Amino acid sequence: MREWLVRFRWLQRSSTLRLAALLSGIFAIGFVVAIFVALTLGQRANERRLDATLEILAQGNSAAEIDRGTAALILRPLDDLSGLPDPFRRAALRGGGTVFLRDDLMRSDVWRVLVAQDNTGLPIMVGIPIDDSEDAQELLAQILWTTAAIVIALTLAIGVWAGLLAQRRLAQINTTLDRLASGDLSARSGHSKSKDDLDDMSQNLDQTAAELERLVSQTRHLSASIAHDLRTPLARLRAQLEMLPASDGRGAALEEASHLSDVFDTIMRVARIEAGQGRDGFEPLVMDDFVREMAEIYGPVVEDEGKILAVDVVSPATVQADRGMLVQAMANLIQNALVHGGDRIILFVDGPKMGVADNGAGVDPAQFAEIIKPMVRLDAARSTQGSGLGLALVRAVADRHGARLDLAENTPQGLRIAINFTEL
Repeated sequence: MREWLVRFRWLQRSSTLRLAALLSGIFAIGFVVAIFVALTLGQRANERRLDATLEILAQGNSAAEIDRGTAALILRPLDDLSGLPDPFRRAALRGGGTVFLRDDLMRSDVWRVLVAQDNTGLPIMVGIPIDDSEDAQELLAQILWTTAAIVIALTLAIGVWAGLLAQRRLAQINTTLDRLASGDLSARSGHSKSKDDLDDMSQNLDQTAAELERLVSQTRHLSASIAHDLRTPLARLRAQLEMLPASDGRGAALEEASHLSDVFDTIMRVARIEAGQGRDGFEPLVMDDFVREMAEIYGPVVEDEGKILAVDVVSPATVQADRGMLVQAMANLIQNALVHGGDRIILFVDGPKMGVADNGAGVDPAQFAEIIKPMVRLDAARSTQGSGLGLALVRAVADRHGARLDLAENTPQGLRIAINFTEL
């Protein structure tokens, strides 16, 4: 039932199907109006032709010499309509018209009546049966309406079929865009041989995706290569510093060298995570057990800093995840809260959300988008140690899992960062 609802919502959101239905509906309405107008005008033309015939018959007779009529013709003076059904008299009063009888009169139940002048100028009523004409009109109407129903059905079917084909190609393009947005730069839409605008769009999208993949791969490779190449001279520098006599300057230099080494290691980890594809290494992960293990590991570290580390499980959940990556992400979040947060750090699980909250000064919501960018540090954080890569790594891990990194203000104060596994 849910699958059918999803399909129905997809049909509702399909612009191509709506356009096809709209054009088919306009065609159907136009076709119906055209048939209605044609039948109406045809009927009126037939009535005018019959009235002309009746007028000729009236002018060819005299009221004084009129016979009372035959099976194919009624001729009566207006003052002598006795024996005729009431519909004839009513038609005579309004000057003529089509008379429909419940019972046959002279083997006919449909008559055309006209009040006209005879050859002496006196008014007489003339009537002729028009069953055959009405039958022909009804047959014509049935043929036209049947044809209209068939043509409209075919038009709707062809319109929906064309709309579905276009929608399928648009859905393929949209799927490719979603995959590209999620980090799968190998996604391609492919293009058909129809050589239309959708084909051009698919081809341009694939070319753009290929160029984007090349540039991102080149950038990632360059960053990782720079970090890797600099580690060797940095290690030599550290070794040389350790050989110097002990002094405050030597200690500060070693600390800076260690900090640079950590920065390069983080850059390489981010590059490896972002370059990864597929679900290799993913396994079921019980998030409430995971955060409790993280609390046991990092609890002593937090206590040594004079702060409290707590666990809050609102609603337990299980996700498919790479345990090693999540350990790195949660460690970075704990370190971030330890440096910039208050005296209380909470590891929480709330359904598909897992993360860290603190009661520190917090961050202006307007700057949430900035602090997750690589190498970005707010003014308030520049006085503390850090590289500005911690949250960038967490975001890379979230993207790798198809999850979303949510930042929000904590209550009553502080920052709340959650990895939201939206696919759960």
